[in-house]
Amino acid sequence: MKTFVTTFTLSLALCAAAGATAQSKSTAPAPAPDTVMLSETTDGDYLVRRFVVRRLDDTSFSLLYRIDSARLVSTLNGNAGELSELDAFVSGAMHDTLRQLRSVVITGYASPDGPMQFNRTLALHRAQDLKGYVDAKYALSQHCPVSVNTVVEPWSACRTLVAASNMPERQAVLDLLDRKLSDATLEAKLKAMPAAWNYLKHNILPTMRRATLVVVYNDGNVVVQRTMLPKAAPAPAPAAKGCGDNCPCEVIDRSITGIIVEMPEEDAGQYRRQLRRQMRDEVRDVRHDARVAGKVEKEQLRGMKQVSKKEAKAAKKAEKAARKSARELERLR
Repeated sequence: MKTFVTTFTLSLALCAAAGATAQSKSTAPAPAPDTVMLSETTDGDYLVRRFVVRRLDDTSFSLLYRIDSARLVSTLNGNAGELSELDAFVSGAMHDTLRQLRSVVITGYASPDGPMQFNRTLALHRAQDLKGYVDAKYALSQHCPVSVNTVVEPWSACRTLVAASNMPERQAVLDLLDRKLSDATLEAKLKAMPAAWNYLKHNILPTMRRATLVVVYNDGNVVVQRTMLPKAAPAPAPAAKGCGDNCPCEVIDRSITGIIVEMPEEDAGQYRRQLRRQMRDEVRDVRHDARVAGKVEKEQLRGMKQVSKKEAKAAKKAEKAARKSARELERLR
């Protein structure tokens, strides 16, 4: 069954649509949840956004094979529809520059019944058969790396299908699947239950005989979105406001923060006198603070000198006492 994540496709569609209709749009659509904005700049009349698109979920296709066969049959149990979807997908992916394929992984599967070595070989042949099909039809290996894997399904893989079914002796089959038995022993015990084995053979085991094709996308595809910037309507000129017919004030420019006015000469002279007084007060305060700081500094220096003199006198006394003690010791000897 094919798996798609539509949110990515939708987000890419939004980006593409925004770029194609930039002449008529004035705002950019919000980025989808699966994208991360890298930068936002302007280019002339356009807003340019760069998004990194997170990795898409893998797209997968599954094709069934007949028992003990590694030849693809298009008419087998839904294979025709799956092949049709694969054809549509590959045709679109070859022309889609936003979807960048990193690799394709083809896995062949075999059901658990039968000898293990035979099943491994059968699974490998099924993977190689599907790879040969897509290479012959689409030359897929020329466009991206294609790897081949093999899986032999264990009997434990049947448990979920058995539990969800209404097969005969279902509980007995579940009990056997839960026991730690060898594959050969488990298969023999299941075949000893004819009704249960018949159901397994026709309804469960055939779904495990398949090959899958999984498309892996690149991480971090970058998409550029260009959107025309909206053009703001010019703001109307503000009406001049005066304080009366005889008002001597005249508005010069109101396009900037605040209002610049031409003051009458009388008011301007008063303002200049007030400014000079304020400057003289500030200078006086600075000088006063400097004188106070000088006095404090002198007092500190005077105190430090007095302390130094006292320490010097004490040192001389100690030195004299030490010399006197030394002379007395000499006399005693």
